[in-house]
Amino acid sequence: MLAVARAIIEPRELLLIDEPTKGLAPAIVNHMRDAFLQLKQTRTTILLVEQNFNFASSLGDSVAVMDSGRIVYTGSMAELAADLALQTRLLGLSLEQ
Repeated sequence: MLAVARAIIEPRELLLIDEPTKGLAPAIVNHMRDAFLQLKQTRTTILLVEQNFNFASSLGDSVAVMDSGRIVYTGSMAELAADLALQTRLLGLSLEQ
């Protein structure tokens, strides 16, 4: 959270963020989502590594899915979020909301 706050105060062109939601309470995750959405409005590029699909899909424009260190899919996050069969094939389960 501190790193996100610093990025808002001291603007950056690129943020590399690894698993920001890991171990956080849902209420804090929601606040973090709001902070990232604010950063997107400033045209900051965010490279997000995240296992929480709902969090990632609410922020992402593009997606790359990795399996065993290899990229197995690249495309639009909106397309992946809308395609339950693709989610099942790539992620092993449907993440229907």
